[in-house]
Amino acid sequence: MTSRSKGSLGCENCRRRRIKCNQLRPRCSQCARAGLHCLGYRSTLDLHFKDQTATIASKFLPRKKLSASTHNRQRLTAPTAVPYSLTATTPTLNIEELAWKYYFSNFNITRPNASTAGNPEPYLATSSSGMCSVTSVGLAALATVRKDPHMMDLARRKYSAALRYLARAVADPAELEKGSTTSASFNLSMFEMIISDTPSAAYSWMKHIRGTAALMRVVQLPTTNMVFAMVGCLQVAFTVAVGCLIANQPVPPYIITLIKSFRNEECREIAPIIELFIILSALVNLYAEAEGAGADVGDDLSPALSDIDADLISWKRRLPSIWTGDPNTGSTVHTGNPHWKPKVWGYYQLCRILTHRVLLDHTAQSADRRAESLGVLSQMSGQIYDHVPTMLRRSFGCPDQCLGLTSDVFFLVTILQVLVKLTDRCTVVREWAGPAQNQLGERFDPLKHFVARFLHWNRGEQEE
Repeated sequence: MTSRSKGSLGCENCRRRRIKCNQLRPRCSQCARAGLHCLGYRSTLDLHFKDQTATIASKFLPRKKLSASTHNRQRLTAPTAVPYSLTATTPTLNIEELAWKYYFSNFNITRPNASTAGNPEPYLATSSSGMCSVTSVGLAALATVRKDPHMMDLARRKYSAALRYLARAVADPAELEKGSTTSASFNLSMFEMIISDTPSAAYSWMKHIRGTAALMRVVQLPTTNMVFAMVGCLQVAFTVAVGCLIANQPVPPYIITLIKSFRNEECREIAPIIELFIILSALVNLYAEAEGAGADVGDDLSPALSDIDADLISWKRRLPSIWTGDPNTGSTVHTGNPHWKPKVWGYYQLCRILTHRVLLDHTAQSADRRAESLGVLSQMSGQIYDHVPTMLRRSFGCPDQCLGLTSDVFFLVTILQVLVKLTDRCTVVREWAGPAQNQLGERFDPLKHFVARFLHWNRGEQEE
């Protein structure tokens, strides 16, 4: 949004007719006299900022080939790239374009490689809900980093617009199948987390995850960059599974079927991620069944849980070296998105914790077996905390950067909220930030405070 200072607060009809508006409610006298429906008034904030979403999006849509002279002129006048740390404002960029660049550098989860990490996905630029969701997330993150209430107000207005466009897209069968509609819903879950500042909002991200899960029933993956579209779908699916776990609900079967359909020769490099998701889904479903049946469900779960735990250990042993050592060659998915590695291990450790939580709560165990399960919970939790600095690497890309909100923070919060549910809250609050604090020092404090507020609230404390 570009800054401007002149303009009228009158209704849209009066501004179009270039007549004076007395701003009466529910409609002004001019509209009443002409028998027109009054379209509402602008606020003082509207006079300072002009909506540039459509203009910015048009820059990223496919264009006709330009002549060499035209291309050179555009290249000379193009805005400079946004610094990764965003600690300084680039004056040549308007605020919405800055928000777009921040989102595509820090929140986009399907970026094929690092060289295009700051560029937008064309399919999002063709979707009104996608455009507004991207802008709302970018503005909200920047507003939080800069502590700018006016920018946050703009972000909330973009969020409201994204909701309206999303409702229209859901009612349109053609739009419903587009990946941009599902992406917009997922983006709004990240927006909800960014703006959460009360106990009632700590788990508000889950309402859009439920909507995202429903949209995944009909989504059609693009034919270009198919593997990376699958990787993005997998990341969303893991978040859906985590949301189901927190809500004591089973993972929707159509999502499991969708992820299983990814298993083919062309996608061997993401086969371990697919297998891990299938294991996690089975565990979430067992947990939901056990919690629904109550504390005493007998020993019939023990064989299934023991088999799953054996599958997890086998999965770890069979992992290709690209997922266990330094990414030197092989997987374009891994090298294109190095932040997948700590997430994969985080989900593996959650699976081990969930297995032994159900064993402890819903099966009869000897004292030795209970001690063993408690030891696994402690060990796996500690490994998750050890991975936090690596998981948040993108949030601290520059030595002098203080706070950076990214999609990695979103995934970290979801994992820690599950730990609060499955282990001891006080222990999680006390220990999760230790390794990151030791490595990052005071630079980590703002981000630590942002994440910690989600761990002090129970889901049951939400306002209905």
